[in-house]
Amino acid sequence: MKSIYDMMGRYTYPCVRDDAPSEHVDKFFQKMDKNRDGVVTIEEFIETCQKDENIMNSMQLFENVI
Repeated sequence: MKSIYDMMGRYTYPCVRDDAPSEHVDKFFQKMDKNRDGVVTIEEFIETCQKDENIMNSMQLFENVI
């Protein structure tokens, strides 16, 4: 995530904050950890991805890359 933000930071205005990648990961983890046990299982990951339109749209972008 930090690498993605590093690349984006060069091309965005205003530049992203240094703590933005960490906040993004924390928010994502909280969203995926359905039972709040501190672990994101593959089932939780898949369920969250399938139910989130933004995630699905982002993943579909990679279909054209591969």
